[in-house]
Amino acid sequence: MKRLFAFLSISIIVSALAFAQNTKQEPKTKVESFDAKTGVVIINGFSIIDKIRGNYGTSITIEAKEWTDASNGKKEYGISIEVVESERTKHTSYIDYDEIESLLKGIEYISKIDSKITKLTQFQADYKTKGELEVSTYSNDGKVSAAVGSGTIYPARAYFDFEDIQKIKSALDNAKKTLDSIKV
Repeated sequence: MKRLFAFLSISIIVSALAFAQNTKQEPKTKVESFDAKTGVVIINGFSIIDKIRGNYGTSITIEAKEWTDASNGKKEYGISIEVVESERTKHTSYIDYDEIESLLKGIEYISKIDSKITKLTQFQADYKTKGELEVSTYSNDGKVSAAVGSGTIYPARAYFDFEDIQKIKSALDNAKKTLDSIKV
């Protein structure tokens, strides 16, 4: 019986690992699609805008990015946000340039929410992008906190004090301004 249980356990683990390795997600954003091109040289220009440290050793790094297809000069612009939950749990989300303004407005809205938003005892407000970025505010032991998440299969989450949501919004706004200054 123990051998059967051990065999089944190992079979399940091996199957799960094989599935995880073979599960390649399709690009969800224009910049991911552009970056995934093969057979051409893609030039990736970037500027690190900010690294914001969160609670519990978590952090996010925000970069303004420009991708150029060397074969035809076509460019795509966007932002990458790497979310680090721990040394082993990291994930990066990409935001297309044309989605940045909506993201900023979403963060502005959820940054004004408090417990009066509902008659129930707890709340959570989320803004999600196509590239699997999720910015949230939520009630936490009588106060409001914030989180930034990236990914769905093996997600990473960074946790912040509510006041830090303005730092995040400001960094994203600076990334957009950086892109605006180089766009042709």
